[in-house]
Amino acid sequence: MKIGGLQKLSLIDYPGRIVATVFLIGCNFHCPYCQNPELVDSKKIKKQPIITQAEFFKFLDQRKDFLEGVCITGGEPTIHPDLFNFVKKIKQKGFLVKLDTNGSKPELLKKMINAKLLDFIAMDIKNSPSNYTKTAEREIDLNKIIKSIDLIKNSGIDYEFRITVASTLVEKKDIEEIGKWLKGVKKFALQQFQNKKVLNKSFQKIEPYPEKILKDFQKILKKHIKEVELRL
Repeated sequence: MKIGGLQKLSLIDYPGRIVATVFLIGCNFHCPYCQNPELVDSKKIKKQPIITQAEFFKFLDQRKDFLEGVCITGGEPTIHPDLFNFVKKIKQKGFLVKLDTNGSKPELLKKMINAKLLDFIAMDIKNSPSNYTKTAEREIDLNKIIKSIDLIKNSGIDYEFRITVASTLVEKKDIEEIGKWLKGVKKFALQQFQNKKVLNKSFQKIEPYPEKILKDFQKILKKHIKEVELRL
């Protein structure tokens, strides 16, 4: 497992907590709007400085009286077989753990949930079921995505589902489909697409949706989901 970045202090990555955010290299999706291309693009990965686990845990030991937790993101953390032991070691040091995931590895998610290693899960919903592959740009086993959604909903721990709304990928009909698909989930977030730093450079030319359209999408989702946050 390769650590490609460390944000030593974050007040936004884990709601209500002071955390460090660790960025793991590699992803099994290829979403064109990805904000961390240096962790996904094979050419850029080769140039990315690596932080050893020893360096990371030394940092945690130095901050144990200040930090409340660790947010693990990527890339996609669950593609790493040694993620379980990595998270276990963080928990043994007394930290809360938030995991960001695309939900493609429900078996590992289930293992970590059952072992009580996770305190918060944020799962990215890429699109409506009918357009999932269009956004991920990879063949997707939708059954695994559905399994992860059900696992998280019924885990008993804090969670949120979220989507990045790029205008060329997600349309009103997709939002309507997502609302019905995720009916009853506790929390959902609509995230504005940012075109400054992206995996596919052609997406730098794509204009984000106007705020009014995102608010319309929010109203559609609120028919099915109680809490829908808009992140501009």
